[in-house]
Amino acid sequence: MSETTPHNAAKHDKSDSGYAKDLKPRHIQMIAIGGSIGTGLFLGAGG
Repeated sequence: MSETTPHNAAKHDKSDSGYAKDLKPRHIQMIAIGGSIGTGLFLGAGG
């Protein structure tokens, strides 16, 4: 198979090289906190 086949492209994308694809617990916590704050702001602005 050549490098341009969709099967091979799904396994490894050259544009993603050098980036980690995992989330640490602190990242999940920050996403949750940001979502809570964003929801509060959204509901507060609607009142």
